[in-house]
Amino acid sequence: MDLIPPAPGAPSLTAHRFFFALRPDPVTARRTHAFAESECGQTGLLEPERLHVTLALTPDRTDAPTSLIDALRRAGDTVRAAPFDLSLDRLSAGRHTIALRPGRTVAPLMELQARIVAAMAAHDVALRPDWAFSPHETLCYRKGEPFSRPVTGFGWAVRDFVLIHSFVGLHRHDVIARWPLRSPEPVQGSLF
Repeated sequence: MDLIPPAPGAPSLTAHRFFFALRPDPVTARRTHAFAESECGQTGLLEPERLHVTLALTPDRTDAPTSLIDALRRAGDTVRAAPFDLSLDRLSAGRHTIALRPGRTVAPLMELQARIVAAMAAHDVALRPDWAFSPHETLCYRKGEPFSRPVTGFGWAVRDFVLIHSFVGLHRHDVIARWPLRSPEPVQGSLF
């Protein structure tokens, strides 16, 4: 991939990252962004179209090979999971981020994530080795003290998942593919 050198002082591409994610619908994303702005201010705020819950991601790369993208698409094609509602009812801050998180385990979310990881493995796509699934939707990046408190009114009806190509350093996410959630096919049994 040929890249045009950035203008002096402009952001520059540092890596290509591919990940499966859940994205809120546009209305929920705008409402979440407005809440994030009230909590974080403008500094480090994620744009509404970049809000997501990461389900699985690859190691960062210096290139974007078609073979990897094709394998990720094939993996996504094999995932079957039922739609579900996701509630993000905890506002949680670490020293560098503020995020919304579910206050309890969401079994359908955990099942979907496990199926995506299994599909990636079946298609020889490695997970980023230093990453572990901890469901959250990052709102902003900042420096500050950790805290956690309950919130209400954040969540959405999860009806699909996406594959995103992140251009790290450029604050750009391109959706490569989208898959609707539907209940897995029942296993056909034999009467004999």
